[in-house]
Amino acid sequence: MAAQAKMKDWETHMNAAQAALDAGNDIDAEKELTAAVKAAEEADQDSLQMGMAMNSLGALYDAYGEYDAALPLYERALEIMEASYGADSPEAASVLNGIAELFRATERVEDAIPLFERAIEIQEKALGKDNADLAATINNLALVHHDGSNYEEAEKLYRRALKIMATASNKARPEHADVLINLGGMLDDKGRYEEALEAYKQALQLQETSLEADHPYIATTLGRMASVFQAQGRDRDAVRLIDRALEIRESRLGADHPELVSTLVNFAKVLRNAGEEARADEMNARAEGIRAAVS
Repeated sequence: MAAQAKMKDWETHMNAAQAALDAGNDIDAEKELTAAVKAAEEADQDSLQMGMAMNSLGALYDAYGEYDAALPLYERALEIMEASYGADSPEAASVLNGIAELFRATERVEDAIPLFERAIEIQEKALGKDNADLAATINNLALVHHDGSNYEEAEKLYRRALKIMATASNKARPEHADVLINLGGMLDDKGRYEEALEAYKQALQLQETSLEADHPYIATTLGRMASVFQAQGRDRDAVRLIDRALEIRESRLGADHPELVSTLVNFAKVLRNAGEEARADEMNARAEGIRAAVS
């Protein structure tokens, strides 16, 4: 009976944690997930609920950059998932993907690659070769190769992920845009500017279809496109896009938000390159005003 009560507590804490995450309240989410881990541990430390709570808490610490705290949680969650579902289960692959992402973030490339490859192998067998989760893992592996300047392998994997996503869903989804942006970044790094712009344009179209008109992701994509235009010496095109990106950020944040400072400073440089000295001075003055107000 006591174990049942603890599992009920676990469910309550997990639901509260999800609500906190949805609201962007990471502090409360951490408290609730920690309580969920404790409740599951008191009921049955080897239970699936224990693994789920530890995996979620590990992911939260991972997102904070608290990697030393996240890794043992992930590792214990993996043990539980493998015991509960099997070593070749999608659930185990999901945790492997999380551990591999942590290794990528901490530049443990040689550790990350085999884990991603193992997760891909599991997902292909368990979910099929046109599954969206598989595409996400392939994208993550592509990022590792991209980080290591292994551009040929990264491009192959990005394009494979995009092909799977196109097959898996007929709907415009933000995840498709994320892979296109990653591909665009790789092409940009290689100086393949027109191809990079095409990838970014496709990403922007998907974002405009699936996100709110003033979503920050759209502003970020516009900024990436503007950077390519700058590299090509197309300053007028860059000004047009950064103007729109600034408008989006102002809509979300307000005209005097500290997060606008970097956008304003960068915009000033582009404006100056385009010969718009007066507007460049205006942007720099706004940036300085915001800095002064928060100092």
